[in-house]
Amino acid sequence: MKEPRYPENIQFKLEIIRARRTIKEVAEKIGVSREILTNMVNGHYKGGEIKKKLKIELNIANL
Repeated sequence: MKEPRYPENIQFKLEIIRARRTIKEVAEKIGVSREILTNMVNGHYKGGEIKKKLKIELNIANL
C-alpha cells in the first residue's frame, strides 16, 4: 500500500464518517468531484481550498 503524502487529511475522512455522510454527498455539497475529495481524505492530495470548505460544511474548527 502506498504511504499517504498528507496523513493529516485522513482526519477529515473520520469527520465525514462521524457526521454519517457519504463522500459523494459532501463532495457535491462543497462543489468538488467525488474522486478529488476521496484522494484528499485518503492523504494523496493536499487540498488547501477543499479543507476550508470541509471545515465549514462539517462545522469543525479544530483541524
